[in-house]
Amino acid sequence: MSKPPPPIARLAPLLPQLVLAFQRRAGELPAALEDAGRLGQRHVGMLVMLAISGPLSVSELAQRTGMTVAHASLVVGELAKAGLVERDHDPADRRRILVSLAAAAQPAVAQMRQRQAEPVLRFLGELSDDEAETFIAQLGRLLSLLRDR
Repeated sequence: MSKPPPPIARLAPLLPQLVLAFQRRAGELPAALEDAGRLGQRHVGMLVMLAISGPLSVSELAQRTGMTVAHASLVVGELAKAGLVERDHDPADRRRILVSLAAAAQPAVAQMRQRQAEPVLRFLGELSDDEAETFIAQLGRLLSLLRDR
């Protein structure tokens, strides 16, 4: 009986496929977002982050999306120009600006998130609670290592 290939040999061809599959699903924008103009992966990622986290400062968005503050500020500006996000003073600290999804963008972003999440939810639904917790914990560890410069 032959020994199965090592884990990295089995994983290596799956990672690019995973990235491409997520990019392809993210590229399927609802009409309301397509009408906003040319949105790239960075724009979509920021919209999703705001939908998940609620209002955030530009520096918080930069950290959570893996962008520099300057790049995140540029993307926020583009999204604001398209009418997809709003910038308001933080009521607790008027010097701080918070970015949030514009009310008009919320239904389209929710639709996009639902479509993106559907296969992940289906996958998690096939796992036991312990398997799902292990998967999520290990994925978090992998992401941490990938972010570690």
